[in-house]
Amino acid sequence: MGNFIGPILPIIALIFLGKWCRQTQYISPSAIGEIKKFLLNICMVCTLLNIVLFMEITSESILIIVISYIMLCLFLIAGKLCNLLPALHHKFTPYVCSGTAFMLVGMALFSMIYGNANLAIFSFIGVGHEIFIWTIYYIWFRIDTSGQKFDLSIVKNLLKSPFIITIILGTILNIFDVGYILQSNPIGQGILQSIDSLSSIASPFVLVCLGYGLVLDVKYIKESLKLVFARYVVALTIGCLFKFLVIDNIITPSPIINASFAAFIMLPPMFTLTLFINDVATTEEVEIINGAIGISTIISVILLIILSIIIPYSSLV
Repeated sequence: MGNFIGPILPIIALIFLGKWCRQTQYISPSAIGEIKKFLLNICMVCTLLNIVLFMEITSESILIIVISYIMLCLFLIAGKLCNLLPALHHKFTPYVCSGTAFMLVGMALFSMIYGNANLAIFSFIGVGHEIFIWTIYYIWFRIDTSGQKFDLSIVKNLLKSPFIITIILGTILNIFDVGYILQSNPIGQGILQSIDSLSSIASPFVLVCLGYGLVLDVKYIKESLKLVFARYVVALTIGCLFKFLVIDNIITPSPIINASFAAFIMLPPMFTLTLFINDVATTEEVEIINGAIGISTIISVILLIILSIIIPYSSLV
């Protein structure tokens, strides 16, 4: 029993710490915003760079990226189909159903439960996610909500993504064995240690930020729950079918692959959706989306805790 509680207890404790920080105003909302920016643009980037520098690029890893991309395209289409049902219809249903909080929530929770050493497969899924966001999701969103046409600004946004920059840079450095070159001398070891240090603080601070941001407006909770229901019906149904019918017939199942794909489809909608909708949504719609993300985050944490019991860390080593 202790083996199960070990990885779970820090998650619960840090989320409650974040909630306490909000209730007591120990940390101001503006400070939390700056902390999130630091975590997303610095700490999470260091985590990814660490992985990409030393990962083994194989046909299987490329296949995982392609598979996750196709799966997310299906999520977006299914979200569109949900809008044919009056009970699930909402302007932003397709976008709640597809993009995930991979960078800010997924990486932190997965590494907290399974450790940085087991992040590789999960990260490859995330690469497919980021490519999907900037090549399909964002373009479709702009055309659908504001009638914007495809132009070079969309390509620029893709190239500006910290995740994409890190993947490209890390892959180039990986090809030239820069990571191993750095390991072979004291200065290089110091650089790698600095990256490790920044990477290690990401998970606990992300969980504190999650706890801080879990605020639900009762006024809009019914509409928020409708979006949450659509999200998990799409993600869990299509995700599980895709895993069993497609992925398992292409890639040999293993505990780490099962845990990585399961964790990915359990994630909440991406937090940056609230930034995307700022110019095309009413105040009420923004609150509904915030509520849906908050509820989904709570559900996601619970599901990931259950996953850590079904596929414990010990089964991966």
